[in-house]
Amino acid sequence: MLIIITFLLSIYPNSVHADDWYDESPDYFTVYLSDGTVLFKIGSRIYVDDQYISQDNKKYIITQVNLSKRAAIAEFIEDIELPNISDLLANSSMLVFAPNESRIIGIYCTHTDESYLPSDGEASINAKGGILDVAKKLGKALEKRGIKAVVDTTSHDPHDAGAYRRSRQTAFKIIKEHRPVALFDIHRDSVPKEEYITRINGQEIAKVRIVIGRSNQNRQANEEFAYRIKAVADKRYPGLIKDIFIGKGSYNQELHPQSLLLEFGTYDHMKERALKAASLFAEVIDIALFGNTARYGEARRERQRETPEEQQLPQTQDNAGAWKGLGVLFLSIFIGGGIFFFASQGKKEAVQKLQRIKDLILSIKESIVSLLRK
Repeated sequence: MLIIITFLLSIYPNSVHADDWYDESPDYFTVYLSDGTVLFKIGSRIYVDDQYISQDNKKYIITQVNLSKRAAIAEFIEDIELPNISDLLANSSMLVFAPNESRIIGIYCTHTDESYLPSDGEASINAKGGILDVAKKLGKALEKRGIKAVVDTTSHDPHDAGAYRRSRQTAFKIIKEHRPVALFDIHRDSVPKEEYITRINGQEIAKVRIVIGRSNQNRQANEEFAYRIKAVADKRYPGLIKDIFIGKGSYNQELHPQSLLLEFGTYDHMKERALKAASLFAEVIDIALFGNTARYGEARRERQRETPEEQQLPQTQDNAGAWKGLGVLFLSIFIGGGIFFFASQGKKEAVQKLQRIKDLILSIKESIVSLLRK
């Protein structure tokens, strides 16, 4: 077997950039170990020096590639130690808040045609691929957890060598207008579905592959971000994260230090598996970025379920006193801030900053409401 693989993997000139690799129909590379064992499969271009981190946290490097055979050989480098995230998970008994402006996640899809054949009827649907449903589902799941999700569904079709150059404009727009704490480019793979199927809580769910571009100045930061996400997922939902691939190219990740490409399942998966994965992945993102804030979202939803009469129940004397003091504090901040901004800046700028102060006050108020109701 080794002799056959070595013969197949004669060195092939690496003349194509990873971001520009594409095919008219689903296709993939198979990566082998030197003994002929299949290490992984991936629906994108493989280059010498690309790296791979398996589900069991072993790191490999690509040493030989044969483009015509869609095959490569990898060698083991080292075991990876993921960060200790026990503190993040231990916060389940407390609320962790971040200012509204930092609880923003950006989501877009470079390949807006990518679809799930069994559910969407085709593997590719121009500008309306099923992958957009997965992006939207991730956004909705984040919103339920009190995180603002900016989901941009701008089409970057056709699925050709220029897709990443076109999606770069979308990524830049999200960053410029919303300043997200993290940015995710949502994809689906083109390998056989067996590569991505797992069972979590008794349900079949699509695994998620994390892809990092090694040709950008944010590589180290993005890699650390990926490790943190995998550490949380491995504790919360073992098997959800399939692996991490570090490939040649940038995937526009040089635009943001917490920017990742995510593959939710593959083209011949039922889309429902990817949608379920998106819901679980939202919790992983929440914990990885903000600590375990699940109770924050639950408190808000519980409040929404209450009847108007329940919402107007009188507060305890202690709570009423606290609110009286806080009301005076909020009013003082708002009036004082208004006087300062109108005195020091133009009317337009002052109004904008007053709105931000108002938003911050409302955020603080909402946080205290949740605490007082416990």
